[in-house]
Amino acid sequence: MMDPSHAQRVIEDLRIGIPPDGYVCHFTVGRKSEIDRLNTRLNKAHKGSLLLKANYGSGKTHLLRYLKERALAEGYVVSSVTLDAKSAVRFNRMDQILGAIWRGLEIPNNNGGKGVRPFFNEICSLIEASKSKKKACFWCDLSNEWRWDFSEVLEAPSIFVAIRAWLTGKPTIHDLVEAWFLDPSIYKNQRKELYTKLIWQLRNHFRDPRYDWQFYKDGIFDFQVQAYTQSWAAFRDIHKLAIEAGYRGFIILFDEFEDVIHNIRNIQHQESAFWNLFQFYGAKKFDGMTYFAVTPDFAKKCKSLLLQKGRWDYDYSLFDKLPTFEMSPLTAEELQELALKIFEIHGIAYDWEPDSIMKMHELKAIVEKTASVQVQDRARQTIKEIVRHLDRLLEDME
Repeated sequence: MMDPSHAQRVIEDLRIGIPPDGYVCHFTVGRKSEIDRLNTRLNKAHKGSLLLKANYGSGKTHLLRYLKERALAEGYVVSSVTLDAKSAVRFNRMDQILGAIWRGLEIPNNNGGKGVRPFFNEICSLIEASKSKKKACFWCDLSNEWRWDFSEVLEAPSIFVAIRAWLTGKPTIHDLVEAWFLDPSIYKNQRKELYTKLIWQLRNHFRDPRYDWQFYKDGIFDFQVQAYTQSWAAFRDIHKLAIEAGYRGFIILFDEFEDVIHNIRNIQHQESAFWNLFQFYGAKKFDGMTYFAVTPDFAKKCKSLLLQKGRWDYDYSLFDKLPTFEMSPLTAEELQELALKIFEIHGIAYDWEPDSIMKMHELKAIVEKTASVQVQDRARQTIKEIVRHLDRLLEDME
């Protein structure tokens, strides 16, 4: 049973029409067959990507939040990324996407903590625990039998360098690694600082035989070189580390994917963004799960954009091959179910309950009114109206 203070915090979020984190599943109604299909994908650890198609305001973001909640409950590491080219989260820039992925990264049973720290703390605790077992294991191979001079287990050398440095337990090192990974493009021109603080000054902890120029030549601190090779490798390494840590894998959720069309102006950059999308779908660059929220005519808009900009020889069939999942809008009956859930939480929050007959009649009238209006965010408007109505009833009683 939820306590009143907790219920009040839930209602505060519902006042703006959005269920709070941790309660998205509770406030997910309807679309049973569609939800079951998504749950089956999670249960079977289905690799690959899926376009989640729905009109603006029809629940794409809600469904991504539902997937995040369910995935964490199922034991996956999850990251939610909202694309925004105007704020340096461009899908043609995999280094920017990697930074956004680190910022949104969550592991199960971590009370909402996000980012590099909880993930690396978990990985390093497992590494430390494995040392005492004195037998061959993934972590032993990763560290080259605890020598930490090199590793062929991970694809991204930057991840190896970061884990090795993180194990020293120095707060300043943790701060530097976190800053580097959360915004890798900034540190492209600060490779000397990274080498000095993460390698040279930590010589008493490990013996790396390479000179500084070798790190620079190999682009170990640069996530942009060679068509973002190391960025893609980092995606795969996060997935690999998650599995070896006992999780079921790594899932990335991309919201506002229409940003690729509307906010990236350079056609070459748009083509790169589309190509990155196809790379996720081909599972050639990342073999975890990815979900992309788009509108129903996303593929059509992409084709039109390319044609308008004279890309006549583009392979447009690639858009038609993208696996899709289309969501139906909520019905009035499903919105009524949602209203009853809100009523229950509101009653707990403020310790009251109006006459049940009046409740059913008035809530039904509100739902019928909001459902009849052809707006893009009917569910959100319904939530807000129900909370406002319950607030008014409570005021009248007092």
